[in-house]
Amino acid sequence: MGSAAEQDSEGTVPTPEGRPESSHTLLYKIAHLYYIENLSQREIAQKTRMSVASVSRALARARELKIVSISIQGGEDDFSQLEIEIERSFRLSECLVVPSYGRIEHTFQGMAAAAADLLSRTLKPGAALGVSWGDTLRAIGESLPRMPGVRADVIPVIGALGWVETGIYPNSIARTFAQKMGGDSFLVNTPAFVDDPGTRKALMEDSNFRPVRDLWSRLDMAFLGVSALTVDSSMCRSGIFSEADLAAMREAGGECISNFVVFDGQGRMVPTSVSDRMVFLPLDDLRKVPTVAIAAAGSAKAEPLRAMLRSGICSALVTDTDCARALLSMGSS
Repeated sequence: MGSAAEQDSEGTVPTPEGRPESSHTLLYKIAHLYYIENLSQREIAQKTRMSVASVSRALARARELKIVSISIQGGEDDFSQLEIEIERSFRLSECLVVPSYGRIEHTFQGMAAAAADLLSRTLKPGAALGVSWGDTLRAIGESLPRMPGVRADVIPVIGALGWVETGIYPNSIARTFAQKMGGDSFLVNTPAFVDDPGTRKALMEDSNFRPVRDLWSRLDMAFLGVSALTVDSSMCRSGIFSEADLAAMREAGGECISNFVVFDGQGRMVPTSVSDRMVFLPLDDLRKVPTVAIAAAGSAKAEPLRAMLRSGICSALVTDTDCARALLSMGSS
């Protein structure tokens, strides 16, 4: 004896009453049970004596015929459409958008809440997070809520930027993130800039640098910022690069800089006069990190951010509405 829902020669599944699953009357009933009564597909299958696969097809058919129309009544802080468009345009696994406020400090607080959500879902106890430097990461780190359950270790992915630590420098940022996440912070005391390529090579291969290399090799996530090559950037304000340095980077075709790597407008690395004298996580190794997130706020960051996203290195983005809308208006190609 055949089952109560055998497939006929036309490929439809008859109900006990002989009605095919595409019958409008039956579609109405299945849709009502599923969307209004909140029954599961399996419960509906038992009730109607159909297979679960037939119920699934019926629900899909109900949507096709506009019997069911699904709308999301988002509030004023619902930016899911922006997030999805950016994810699709730049092939990101995740984009988190927060409101832009009149005061950038308030925007950073919103970004910190989004970053905390991303970090807590990405990092497990004992995981390793690499952080870069700059105003945005400093502000996010300072505004992060305490997440002691994460218990992730944090290490800078570039060398030390000076003898006096300030909030925007990588060791300070690593310490702040670790304190908020209940983990340990590891210092990179090797200077970010050395005199010549030979010195850099020797430092990177020195046995005293091995603990840093080992931690870099097991990063589960990296969190970076991005900057335009302009005189108002934190790089220039803090004296790390001079106006002449930035001008030379632009002349070489540079559009942005992230973690001391200069990229052109298409996301390709641009060699500069200081590239082989800087101590940072090599680009090839950064590409191996499972999750590379980038944070940027404000419409002025849209152009350098687009260049960085085009590199294909980043898989996650935390940004605000001003930057997100400006980014989409420029397009990904």
